[in-house]
Amino acid sequence: MRVIKHLFLLFFTTIFFYGCFSITSYSNTTQKLTFVKNKSPFISIEFSTPRQNYYSFSSCVDDSYTIQDINKEYGKIFLEYIDLNSACKWSGLPDSFFETSVNFDLKLKAFEVVEKIDSGAYSFKTYKINDESYLSAVYYSTTNTNIFLLDYDGKFYTKMLKKIDPSYENKYLNKKRFKGDYTSSLVRKNIIESYFRYEKLEL
Repeated sequence: MRVIKHLFLLFFTTIFFYGCFSITSYSNTTQKLTFVKNKSPFISIEFSTPRQNYYSFSSCVDDSYTIQDINKEYGKIFLEYIDLNSACKWSGLPDSFFETSVNFDLKLKAFEVVEKIDSGAYSFKTYKINDESYLSAVYYSTTNTNIFLLDYDGKFYTKMLKKIDPSYENKYLNKKRFKGDYTSSLVRKNIIESYFRYEKLEL
């Protein structure tokens, strides 16, 4: 009986958090991803020529994919979506894992955070790369869902922040932007790096 109660509690907790923090998945039909804030649609990005790759190397992952796009409105975009099942947990901070992956894969000499703005489940960061150019990133993190978005031109990043604070001005937007090409996946690399793992439920 005690085991059944624990299972019901786990089920309803999962449903509660999913309802509160859900984000619509990418639609292949519309080629659009809609971000949610305070339970309501917040902003959407419609991809122009998306290259999408699915990754399911782990039993921990319910849904995972990357999208690379040269967007007509925003320029070059990279996005990774990871939805872990409720039996698994990150072994550290997902944002830090992603930053380390970008830094390592692109063989950067310097990778400095020059702007960081947090708003609910969202974190916005701009990096100074190799002391000469700038790269923007948007992180979305809830109980089991994470999105990592690299915005090379900083335009979508700026639009999102202006939705939150209309007075926001991006002082790095018109400076030299980073021209690298990150194409990796934390899910694919998890086999070696163990970013997330299965957590046994104690009943």
